[in-house]
Amino acid sequence: MTNQLIHVTVNQDQQLAIAADNNRLNEVISQINVDTATLAIAVNNAIVPRGQWSEFMLNDGDRINVFGAIAGG
Repeated sequence: MTNQLIHVTVNQDQQLAIAADNNRLNEVISQINVDTATLAIAVNNAIVPRGQWSEFMLNDGDRINVFGAIAGG
């Protein structure tokens, strides 16, 4: 088995190299040590619903934006 890596960018400045076989969004988010209770996450400018984080597969070169969710109207 090879240890292939993919590279993703978090918030336009943090580069992460992650194992290609451990590329689910929730796994990557757990590596950046943030409280996810009030966060929203977008991958390549598309919001990923919280319920899909554990199933969402990242690809090499993906751009992840993590930001505080704000209720409004």
